[in-house]
Amino acid sequence: MNASATIKAPFDRDKQFAAKRRAVILSAASAFRRRGYHNTSMVDIAKTLGLTKAALYYYVRNKEEILFESHLMAYESMEAILKRPQAGEDGLECLENVFREFVSLLTQSGVSLLTDVDSLSGKGREQILARRGKIERRVIKLVKSGQKDGSIQRGDARLQVFFFMGALNWLNAWYDSEGRLKGDDIADHFVKQLRSGIAADIGEIDE
Repeated sequence: MNASATIKAPFDRDKQFAAKRRAVILSAASAFRRRGYHNTSMVDIAKTLGLTKAALYYYVRNKEEILFESHLMAYESMEAILKRPQAGEDGLECLENVFREFVSLLTQSGVSLLTDVDSLSGKGREQILARRGKIERRVIKLVKSGQKDGSIQRGDARLQVFFFMGALNWLNAWYDSEGRLKGDDIADHFVKQLRSGIAADIGEIDE
């Protein structure tokens, strides 16, 4: 056996800190969903995580930082989904596949898309709104592609996107991982509603 194969990788303190910090943020965001952002204190979060308050402050400065990072994680993950080549025969199918991945992200990965953006302040709020706007523009582009190929109803693409993205925004406000419906069930239902809401009528293509 090669002696070099038994040598362990050097301890990476920064990597370990980043991994633990991410776990803290995900768990804290889950507490926000259950209790509400304004009804959850740092003490509550520390108890949920089994940490002392001092240990919690080692990873995050305050509640607002947790809220900011939660949004950031969600939008970074959504951007990664949108950057991948979109599978589908037409714009509607591409949109459905993206929407399904969004639902799976928010129900199965632990990443949250929280609704308390107005609780953020200053540059943090501006940054999150900018990231959200970037996501919306990419999805609007998919809708317009579907309108062009005739698979999606004509109309204001932005309003169409706001309609189903609004449903997505509230998903983690009520979703319960221990509940009756699992992530795949919710994804199936959401995609069905998406299709029934914006799919073009057959006769509309030839008008």
